[in-house]
Order: sequence, then structure tokens, then C-alpha cells
Amino acid sequence: MTQSYTASDIEVLSGLEPVRRRPGMYTHTQRPNHLAHEVIDNSVDEAIAGYCKQIDVTLFKDGSLQVEDDGRGMPVDIHPKEKVSGAELILTRLHAGAKFSDKNYQFSGGLHGVGVSVVNALSKHLECWIKRAGKEYNIGFKDGKVSSRLEAIGTVGQRNTGTRIQFWPDPKFFDSDKFSVPQLKHTLKAKAVLCPGLRVTFKNEASGEQDEWFYTGDLGAYLIEELGKHERIPVEAITGTREGDNDAVNYALVLAELLDEIGAQVPGIEPFVLLGK
Repeated sequence: MTQSYTASDIEVLSGLEPVRRRPGMYTHTQRPNHLAHEVIDNSVDEAIAGYCKQIDVTLFKDGSLQVEDDGRGMPVDIHPKEKVSGAELILTRLHAGAKFSDKNYQFSGGLHGVGVSVVNALSKHLECWIKRAGKEYNIGFKDGKVSSRLEAIGTVGQRNTGTRIQFWPDPKFFDSDKFSVPQLKHTLKAKAVLCPGLRVTFKNEASGEQDEWFYTGDLGAYLIEELGKHERIPVEAITGTREGDNDAVNYALVLAELLDEIGAQVPGIEPFVLLGK
């Protein structure tokens, strides 16, 4: 370490290099689950906006994860200022996205253009397929950089739209490059609960397990289902909705028995609150 410190020592990182240099500033580095959340959140945002009815998540034997939705599909046209396709811009530039205003998304759960580019930065390989305007497109990346430019690879029906992303987390950025399946399933179930009418599926190729979540009721019904036979006051959940210009919340509340860590009953009651956007 030198004792001198001058302007020439200042580095200006571009593209996704800041993420690869300091991944802990952008995501959890214990496991790549947070990367999965970012891709899933983009699909959920399409559902919240009313354009997506199904999200399919697959964990492959090679450790890669795929998220597919039937939303509008990432933009494939050329950005007027940056001169690259919308898909490439979204996947390679921090703070590039359509969520800073409410023009395309009134509400969103993603990181407003940061999340999915971080996924690309911390993956040794990422493939993206887009179905939009009667065509299917593909673009590929290695170590966060474009390895194959966006190109049309086939035709589909005009109403057949959506985005499919498959990524291979780079082990050098994580304590373990294995996804926590219980955490992943918990996340997927929560997304289905918070988006009534959205069907969410999960397939684990290694174990053969398959799960599906679909809820038509409100949070109160889900809360009662989760509590099972535990005594509660009131018997039915108190529910409500609040919505503002930029935020919305649905809530459900009951008072339930307090259980200790091994499941034995403990005298007293504890507020049980479930919030969702």
C-alpha cells in the first residue's frame, strides 16, 4: 500500500465491473438465491401490471436456474440514445430500466433496473429468450458481457409473448453456488399469495419434485390456511387494502397462540400480521 494518494489513484468503473469487483454491495453472497429473486421479481412486476398470468421456475441438474413468464417480453427494439437493443441495455447496464416512472409499471418489486443486470454480472453464463411481436429472439452473455447479439430465431403467434432467462451463477462470487430450495419455494409461494390469479410453478430436475401455487382468495384466507388448527382471535382474519399514488398494501391480521421453537404452547397471545404489496 502506497502512502501517496492522488487523483490518478481514482478508478472509474463502467458497465457491470462495479458489481463484479464488489458483489456484496449489490446482492447476498452466501448463496445465489437473491439473484433468483431479482429475475422472479421482474416477472412478478409484469403480473402486477396485468400482463402475466404464469411464471415457471426450473432448477436444472447443472445448477442453473430458469425463470419463464408470459408477460409482454423484454423490448427488442433499438434504444434511441444508447443504440443497443432494449434487452441488451436491461441486462448490461446498471440503472437501466422502465421502472423509474409509472408509465409502464405503477408498482414494482424489483430494483428498478439494477437487479437483473446484477444477475448477469455475477453469472458465468446467461441466456435470454424473448417472444414478442410474432417472433422469438435470443441473446447470450458470458461473464456479464454479450457473447451472442440479439437475433430472431423463430416465429410465434402474435399473442404468444414472454421472457425466459436461464443463468449459471459464477461460484467465485458466492460462499456456495447452490440454491437453497426451501428458501426458493418459500419465495415462490409468497409471490403467488401476493398476486391472486397468478400461477407459479417450480420444478427441481435433480430431485424430480414439482410444485404449483395458485391463489384466488385474499390474504385473510391464506393466513387462516397457514395457521391451521391453532386458536385465533378473531376466527376470521381482519383484512384491508390501502393504495396511494406510488404504493399499495394489502394486509391480514389475527391474534394467534404463541408457540416456542419446538412447537409447545406458551401462555399468551401474539399479533400475527401478514403484509403484502
